[in-house]
Amino acid sequence: MSIMLSDRIPTIPAIQRTNILLVAITAAILGWFDSMPAAYGCILGGVVVIANLWILSLMGGLILAAAGAGVSGTMAKFGVLAIPLKMLIVVGLVYLLFTRSHIDGFGFALGVLTQMTAAIIETGRASLRGSS
Repeated sequence: MSIMLSDRIPTIPAIQRTNILLVAITAAILGWFDSMPAAYGCILGGVVVIANLWILSLMGGLILAAAGAGVSGTMAKFGVLAIPLKMLIVVGLVYLLFTRSHIDGFGFALGVLTQMTAAIIETGRASLRGSS
């Protein structure tokens, strides 16, 4: 009986799909029980983390492809700096969003937290799928 390790690891597309669903549900609940600005903030927070993970997966794939091709020098240094630089850009853009517009912080935070929830759900699903 051989168990493939990849069966027990959630995929990024699965996490993203679950995250989109969680953002939609959370925004609907916020719109119904709190306010529409909270719902919009939730959607914005969800969009930020979904885009961030998508860009991170693209960058990771490019870095691994470059490493597999034996690229060294400038490209290797770019790979080391690219991910922290991307995070700095995302944090800067979120800061600008909050200082330049009236984003509901509670809704935004809930939108951001949907990704962690999606990752936990998909990890559990992958674990169950791998054990059967």
